[in-house]
Amino acid sequence: SITGGGKMKKISKTIENYESNSKDVKFLPKSMIRLKILENLYESPMNMKDINQETKFNYSAISNNMHILELGGYIYQENNKYFLSNSMRVIVGNILQLDKLMCLLENISPICLDHAVQALPLDSINAFHCLSEVSLIESDGMNVYKTYDIIKNSISKSKCGYAILPFSYDEFNDSFNKLLSKNKKVHIISPRNIKEFLIKSFNVSDDNLKIDFLGIEEINSILLFCSDKKMILGFFKDDGTFDQNRLLVSTQVSCIKWANDLFNHFNEENI
Repeated sequence: SITGGGKMKKISKTIENYESNSKDVKFLPKSMIRLKILENLYESPMNMKDINQETKFNYSAISNNMHILELGGYIYQENNKYFLSNSMRVIVGNILQLDKLMCLLENISPICLDHAVQALPLDSINAFHCLSEVSLIESDGMNVYKTYDIIKNSISKSKCGYAILPFSYDEFNDSFNKLLSKNKKVHIISPRNIKEFLIKSFNVSDDNLKIDFLGIEEINSILLFCSDKKMILGFFKDDGTFDQNRLLVSTQVSCIKWANDLFNHFNEENI
């Protein structure tokens, strides 16, 4: 569950926005043809021939549905091309984001169910659809340390490293030290209850190293590493133990940006 007055106000506002367009949101997805037409027009204005080539629907089906959409004010025609109305751009954008989110949640359900996903700030949850290109990596009988190996290798091969580190693990610390030895920058955010362990593991006088210790409960529930090349996200289970068998990993720009925004959220908490 998500608590807090500010968060509840944002959620209520989101619900109001969806309810105000509820008829449109219910009407449009009922026809795959209409939805596909709108999806293509969301990318760019098109004429009938363009839509036919992109969707592979026959001209009769396209014409009938375009007429319905035009009568409803969802689209308009100008210079032989069809455009989405301004309000429809917002609605279609929301529908496409929702579709991405539903597919994402289905693909990564093992790391969402019974895990402390609510530890994420609301802005990160609202932008969760940006992780549509993320991969769920799971350890198996052939390599029970698969996820930890991915984290270590990713740290070592990066040009810089930003991490939310909820616990001290010698092999992770060694990887960060290797990165520092290459004169690369490292910024770590950790809870104060492991300050003593981390101070012993790093040369805190290194100008390329920055460690912030926060008393924020949420950073005890997620592990995050992001760099110029990759993002890695891990969660704790509802019972308080870290799930060392599952990680979300991506090299896609949108996912790395999402991870950087998440890191910056906690970094700003320290300012």
